[in-house]
Amino acid sequence: MNGIIDIGNTAVKWALFDGTELLEAGRISYGQWEKLQEIHTKYPSIYWFMSSVQLEPTEKELGFSYQVLNLSESLPVTICYETPSTLGRDRLAAICGAKHLFPNTACLVIDAGTCITYDLLDSENKYHGGSISPGIQMRLKAMHEFTGKLPLIDWEDLDGFIGDSTKASMLQGIKQGLLGESTRQIDLYTEKYPDLRVLITGGDSPFFEKNLKKDIFAAPNLVLIGLNTIQNYKQSLNA
Repeated sequence: MNGIIDIGNTAVKWALFDGTELLEAGRISYGQWEKLQEIHTKYPSIYWFMSSVQLEPTEKELGFSYQVLNLSESLPVTICYETPSTLGRDRLAAICGAKHLFPNTACLVIDAGTCITYDLLDSENKYHGGSISPGIQMRLKAMHEFTGKLPLIDWEDLDGFIGDSTKASMLQGIKQGLLGESTRQIDLYTEKYPDLRVLITGGDSPFFEKNLKKDIFAAPNLVLIGLNTIQNYKQSLNA
């Protein structure tokens, strides 16, 4: 049984797997480890596996030992990225999740979080990279911080496409910019890989699910599935 922990920029996501079966998943704040400690008490022989974009907690803080994702170890995909040392672990984990869900299939993974990442896995399980752009909240903050008068506003998914006020104009600029960007990205990859599967994950993925006029597969636990796939692969090598 595997316990998976994904520490992102804004939240900690966790999941419990029996083999490839997802038994339970949730979200906690950094430092609030009680739920994980409860699971560990219930399943003391569990293997814990972690990926983090922040400072990793100590085993003393957690109350149990764990392994971390190491990109230099054997992985279920081949990395064709020129700077693997700078590759975000969440990006790689999402790609491995796509491999598990759609084996031997070209996949474009869109992760709509703090940043929006577009990542390609080809049908030979080679990861090629992709692109990174600002997410919704980052765009809202940038317009406020880099101008003299634009306000800091909360996100709303407005209907239509014409903003009839400053606030609405800002929201429509972000909305139509994101939809134009993501549609173009999908079209570019589909031209090169006609059988491409498009997967979307991340906290802002419902916006894309609602508005994108494309055939996309929603996978809210994709990073957790990918981390479990990596852990299972490592365990199979050591069997």
